[in-house]
Amino acid sequence: MELRLLHFILTSCILIISTFTSIAQNSNYVSGSYTPGFLLAHRADIKNLAAHNYGLEVAYELDRTNTSWGSHYQKPSIGYGFLYYNLGKEETGHAFGGQAHVKLNVLKLGSADLRFRAGAGLAYLTQEFNVQTNRRNQAIGSHLNGSMQFGLIAHIPVRSNKDYIECGISISHYSNAAFKVPNLGYNIPSFTLRYGLGVKSNSSSKAGMEQEEDETKKYDWRVTAIYGKKQRNFANPLNFYNKGIQFRGLRNVSATKAWRFGLDYTLDKSYKYAEDFTFPLSDVTIADQSEVAIAGGFQWSFGKVGVAAEIGAYLYKPGVLKNPLNQRMGLIYTVDKHWSAQGMLRFHRGVADFFEMGIGYTL
Repeated sequence: MELRLLHFILTSCILIISTFTSIAQNSNYVSGSYTPGFLLAHRADIKNLAAHNYGLEVAYELDRTNTSWGSHYQKPSIGYGFLYYNLGKEETGHAFGGQAHVKLNVLKLGSADLRFRAGAGLAYLTQEFNVQTNRRNQAIGSHLNGSMQFGLIAHIPVRSNKDYIECGISISHYSNAAFKVPNLGYNIPSFTLRYGLGVKSNSSSKAGMEQEEDETKKYDWRVTAIYGKKQRNFANPLNFYNKGIQFRGLRNVSATKAWRFGLDYTLDKSYKYAEDFTFPLSDVTIADQSEVAIAGGFQWSFGKVGVAAEIGAYLYKPGVLKNPLNQRMGLIYTVDKHWSAQGMLRFHRGVADFFEMGIGYTL
């Protein structure tokens, strides 16, 4: 069964590569990678899941140097791929998903480069926790999960710069952002080996180059309404629906980089539940569910998509349930001059609180 599955995946990858090679007009590479690693038992509860594993990916990559935003980075490229992971054990099963990534040059090493690669997407995991059939898997509580991947890789041109080879280290993460318990998640440190096949490109043309509409302002001001769902209580899961509003100032360093600072107000009834799980949630007062925090961080933009990372400090919270500091990381999509959509993971010292979905308006 295992060999047949591997044969099917490899065959599919070859077919997809062949198709992209024949139809691509303005792309740069179609790549395939092999990523052997191991599932890291970062908590005692999942030591039984630790095992060697491997991943396979086929991706379609585009050089974005000749774009308005690409000129602000070193050799930027973006890609879209299909990712498969054999997670190493019957209890963990397999992962299938789609992922978008960006690669940026960090350091020149002779004819080679050292590049940073970051990707994010969604994945379907074949095995989840089930009290009847899979109680040993206390890391993943749902089939649908978010996936993230970060890597530091050596990029080596081959075949007269038409193709490339990459090798390096990476770490992959799967979790559902506390949407459903349990949610300890999978962390997979890996070694990465990738080959990129050069396809027909239009490198001399700037077709598809995004035009900057206006001169970059020194400051932008944005208000965002957020909403999120999470579960508490592993033995008897209960849903909590968080709401809030965020105010952000953006101090633009350039057209693609900005400092972020501002204020958060969030309603979260899980504080009262942590003190008394029998207390009716409909009776929780505003004071007993209100959080007020300041936040600051940085934002990188890649065309219409922005990546933000922040750290915050609570000015007020109704209990000791959460750490005094929170962290946030996620994506922001610019719809037009005023409107934006965002998805942010809020967490505390590596433990997910909830996933914020938001609609923002820039003044």
